Amino acid sequence: MTHMHYNDYLQLDKILSAQELESDKRGQHAHDEMLFINIHQAYELWFKQLLYEVDSVAGIMQKPSLNDNSPELQTVVHRLSRTVTILKLLVHQVVVMETMTPMDFLDFRDILRPASGFQSWQFKALEARLGLKFQQRHGQEYYISQLRPEQVNIIKKAESEKSLVELVNAWLERMP
Repeated sequence: MTHMHYNDYLQLDKILSAQELESDKRGQHAHDEMLFINIHQAYELWFKQLLYEVDSVAGIMQKPSLNDNSPELQTVVHRLSRTVTILKLLVHQVVVMETMTPMDFLDFRDILRPASGFQSWQFKALEARLGLKFQQRHGQEYYISQLRPEQVNIIKKAESEKSLVELVNAWLERMP
């Protein structure tokens, strides 16, 4: 039996080599680009966890009978509580971003065009899984126009599934 190593388990070689500064590639080093990349990669990792939690809760909530004293419902409460905690962390993470001045950001912003956080397909899928309907979206014609086809498919699938809001409402309607 081989022993698991921390570095291998977390695949740190992949993660820690995933920060390539575009400014360095162009010979125009911008120090704060590393911070920008790390913050946004952290957001995407948390979005992955949020989708994982929401999907697991949705799986439980879709069961035809869910007793209000069941262990499954306790699991739902626990995972939704975790989801809220992660969302609070994401809001607070903006504080770190604010340590970068607008001038620091301008040092590398033009290099990134047209890339934008608006292209976060995980964020859009999460919105859909939580209950934001296409009809309620601002800028409907634009919101998926900058995404790759496989990402659009993931979002469309998320939009086609019962949202967490719908599942909770259906559960509440079944309650005596």
